[in-house]
Amino acid sequence: ESPINPNLLYVGTDDGLIQVTTDMGKTWQRIDNITGAPDTSYVNMIIASSHDENVVYACFNHHKYGDFKPYVFVSRDKGKTWSNISSNLPERGSVYSLAEDHVDPNLIFAGTEFSFFSSNNGGKTWKKLAAGLPTIAVKDIAIQKRENDIVLGTFGRGFYVMDDYSPLRHFKEAELAKEALILPVRDALAFETNYPLGLPGKSFQGDSYYVGENLGSKALITFYTKDKISTASDLRVKEDERLTKSDEDNPYPTFEQLALERDEEKAKLYVTITDSNGDVVRKLTTGADKSGVQRIAWDLRTAVKDPVSEDASSFYNPFAGISEGVVVPPGTYTVSLSRWQNGKMTRLGEPVSFKVKSLDNKVLPAKDFAVMTTFKRKAENLSRVQQSAGEAIGNAFSELGLVRKAIVQMETSEESWLKDVVAIESKLKDLQRRLSGDPIKARLDMDPTPSIADRVGRILYESKYSSSDPTGTHMASLNIAEDELEIILPELRSVLEKDMPDLRNKLQEAGAPYTPNTIPLYKGQ
Repeated sequence: ESPINPNLLYVGTDDGLIQVTTDMGKTWQRIDNITGAPDTSYVNMIIASSHDENVVYACFNHHKYGDFKPYVFVSRDKGKTWSNISSNLPERGSVYSLAEDHVDPNLIFAGTEFSFFSSNNGGKTWKKLAAGLPTIAVKDIAIQKRENDIVLGTFGRGFYVMDDYSPLRHFKEAELAKEALILPVRDALAFETNYPLGLPGKSFQGDSYYVGENLGSKALITFYTKDKISTASDLRVKEDERLTKSDEDNPYPTFEQLALERDEEKAKLYVTITDSNGDVVRKLTTGADKSGVQRIAWDLRTAVKDPVSEDASSFYNPFAGISEGVVVPPGTYTVSLSRWQNGKMTRLGEPVSFKVKSLDNKVLPAKDFAVMTTFKRKAENLSRVQQSAGEAIGNAFSELGLVRKAIVQMETSEESWLKDVVAIESKLKDLQRRLSGDPIKARLDMDPTPSIADRVGRILYESKYSSSDPTGTHMASLNIAEDELEIILPELRSVLEKDMPDLRNKLQEAGAPYTPNTIPLYKGQ
């Protein structure tokens, strides 16, 4: 049925015929012998345009006769004449389904035996859209107009969703000549995720319990880069392969080549998001070794402030929680793209602005979202300082443990050295207890006063995912923790910046073995 004219109907049959009526079925006109379409071919799908009632698309499937070629046609006069728009679709791959964008009449989609394709010029050229899609027959296509999502019904492997395909409307052939391009970003909905089963995903409900994968609170940032950045090593290997195929001499790489490859830093792309004041709220990175259209998702949160670590365990613990920042307040944000290469940052393309909106599903919404976010970010920053202090104390203890081993190997009396170590350890233990509490007192219920770590941890645990105003207790506790930290930090800095360096220098003067953070000292013999 035509979306524009309800009296206009098309019917396709399994013998290659198309029937059309313009009077709701009172009379029908038979269409056959379409040039380029095989005889008695199954008419797999017909779609009438939602932009022009004269336009209709059809695809034919001839695989029952051993012909697996794609056959896609368009008529611009209600089926009287037809044009073949299969163009550069793969030679092997029958077409099962078609769809037309509801905004751009030139953007059409085709599902084939093996994949999914789009054309933004009415079928003159097609591009494959298969990232995350297996090699499978796409039997049907549905467009969710509100969110601009495409849903594919496949044969044997379920449904697949492409979130927000709207950037394809703006990606024309002329844009391919540009070095880079950031495509428009749709409005993003910010919300806190709810886990009705208690934990993320299936929450131990068993393999037979089905849970679909939701997009979540994200902004989908789509960009195009014309060229991928190859390393010097990649270029050399590629040249070696060319010489080998050409049966030419393949010289051994020179020292200069190998030194260049050794010292070269891998290029990287930076996606930077700024708020309406121009302040950076998040930076996302990806490799520069790809070309074409790429997509990266921003979770609408600031960067996490937890201590960084090289350890990357593959074990997933659903009870451990997720290390993530604070949801940003609603407003206008801007995304820009840059490339870091050879010690230089280069801006690519033009920045694009988009809106972050709050999903209005809150029971006790904050009076001022910005004030609530400011409080959360302050608490997160205080947590950063508290954790940094704890890590610094822990690293100092580890270093002193190695210093004790080095003292054993020195050719001097241990007593004076151990006294220096014990003095520093005593200061660190006092700072550690004031920062994180006394574990013995806590075990004996002798210390009801929360430590700095207790206060900050509880504030984050209780307010980080809340959409309500911070409580008076939270605000008071945050101020107390901040005041106590301001007293501890100068004392910690004195130990780390004076006592520890003095001990390291004395150890080197005495000829001690290397310990962490030590700069070697050599006087000769």
